[in-house]
Amino acid sequence: MIETVLVPVDFTIETEDLLSCIGELKNAGLKKVILLHVVDIHKSQGLAPMFERNAEKRIGDYTDFVRELELETETLVIVGDVKRTISEVADRKDVDAIIMGATTKGFIKGKFLGRTTEYISRSSKKILLIEKYDALKEGKEVYEKACRATFSQVLVPLDFSKESMKAVEQLQAFKGVVKEVLFLHVIDNIKDMDLLDEQREEVKEKLRRVKKRLAGIKSQYLVVEGIPSDEIVKIAGIEDVTLIMLTARGKGDLIDLLLGNTAESVLRKTTKPVMVIPASKEFEGEEWEEGEEYA
Repeated sequence: MIETVLVPVDFTIETEDLLSCIGELKNAGLKKVILLHVVDIHKSQGLAPMFERNAEKRIGDYTDFVRELELETETLVIVGDVKRTISEVADRKDVDAIIMGATTKGFIKGKFLGRTTEYISRSSKKILLIEKYDALKEGKEVYEKACRATFSQVLVPLDFSKESMKAVEQLQAFKGVVKEVLFLHVIDNIKDMDLLDEQREEVKEKLRRVKKRLAGIKSQYLVVEGIPSDEIVKIAGIEDVTLIMLTARGKGDLIDLLLGNTAESVLRKTTKPVMVIPASKEFEGEEWEEGEEYA
């Protein structure tokens, strides 16, 4: 369950909108919200104390908003490296998830993730929810949340590996907020077209097992062929999903995390909110057969 979340705030208009999504998590067990503002030590230089005082005053507005939701609140203003401080605070406070924002404009143009979001998605061992925002006016810092009901229609790509099946386990904790789930399997690297129909039926049977296992949440499944990242982004648009849930890949002893080529590509291309389940998250459930690794 997600009982404690960390929300980095930078006093932009989208951060105010970002906080609205935490209300949905109350039904998933959310109890505490930690609001963190990091005064960038590399940019503030000798003015850091002044920026720190100003931030302590402004963060109070966000605190009031969270308290209206009847959630416990803690505020932190810290001078330091933004990326590393967010990750360190998440570990020190033992939060269950980090909620951050990113604009869709950069994703549409194929640009990299914001440096801070990219660093956290690669390095953190916490669940990461990345909300998206649409630029309303060209050249101006005005944004609108791209999705208004994050957990209404969740797309979950599955390759039946242990890592991807962690998403199914996480869905169980979201029974109170998730309305419908679409499981997606992408068949790629097809070597024998004569065996494609047989392979497709095998996949559908596995998906039926997953669907049956996910009792209490309405779900359906889809099997397509193609390049996994492209198909995930395309299906997310066609089905008008409100969230894509992906799992990270572990590297070595899991001290360092790699998203995996497909997950990273999806993060950069999609205009939909994305939840990344870390590879270090414990998996407690039945064993599943390994499949194409793309999540």
